Amino acid sequence: MKNRLIITVSDVNGTKSYNIHQLVRKFFVIFLVVALLVLGMSFWLISYLNEEITEVKQTKEQQIATLEQKEKELLAQNSFYSKQIKGKVDDIEELSSKLDHLEEIIGIKKDDDTGLIKRATLATMTTVKKVFMLKTIPNGSPLKETTITSSYGYRVHPITKKRKFHRGIDFRARMRTKVYATADGIVSYVQSRDRGGFGRVVKIMHGYGFQTVYAHLNKTEVKLGQVVRKGDLLGLSGNSGRSSGPHLHYEIRYGVKIINPYYFVKWNMKNYEMIFKKQRRIPWESLVKLINEHNKIVEQQ
Repeated sequence: MKNRLIITVSDVNGTKSYNIHQLVRKFFVIFLVVALLVLGMSFWLISYLNEEITEVKQTKEQQIATLEQKEKELLAQNSFYSKQIKGKVDDIEELSSKLDHLEEIIGIKKDDDTGLIKRATLATMTTVKKVFMLKTIPNGSPLKETTITSSYGYRVHPITKKRKFHRGIDFRARMRTKVYATADGIVSYVQSRDRGGFGRVVKIMHGYGFQTVYAHLNKTEVKLGQVVRKGDLLGLSGNSGRSSGPHLHYEIRYGVKIINPYYFVKWNMKNYEMIFKKQRRIPWESLVKLINEHNKIVEQQ
């Protein structure tokens, strides 16, 4: 009986004894020890893996935080350099305008016929072509009632009180006066919030290199990329940005040149040829020929 394990079970019917070989007992003991070892190793492995995962996670989080910080720094640098570049471009444009304005004043360009248009070229302009030009190139006033309060050129700035070059003209306009497009085009820029010197502003890209700017608005009524026609509503006049009172600031640009808008505001079908004599900073001869060629292609189609 030395190698036997006796199990006795008693109930109401009596007592019964069962003999189990000692080997079975050893098997259960070994199984129990192995199970405990496996369970212990499992807990240790899980704990080790959790520590490794936590360490890797912390390392990834640190790397992500570092990358995000570098991204913020790069974005800040990009914004800083973009502003510097924009400032330099604005300075170059303003310097060009100042030089042209001074040359006009002192008469250096008096004999310059670059912007003159030949009579033969003018003779080719039919009424249809003239109407097309007046729809494509900025003309007329962006307001129904036109009163200029500040002209293009040097002036004493109403806010800074310093002498500065004014790149457009200012119109008298009460708050929320309707502002209209002066030619067909595409909205190339919209600032709907009151930011910067211009505040709320709309820029329209017209055909043949012309662009118009409408600044200090109270509200913008167009979206970026929107196609507009001459006379379409762009926004409402206001006092946003660096402004001393409600008005509309209006600019015309041709390529990189900032143009005096005065004669474009006065330009219409009745005085059609006036613009070619008064505004010589634009190569009218080649421009009109190009427009004539485009019209011929359209008529042939």
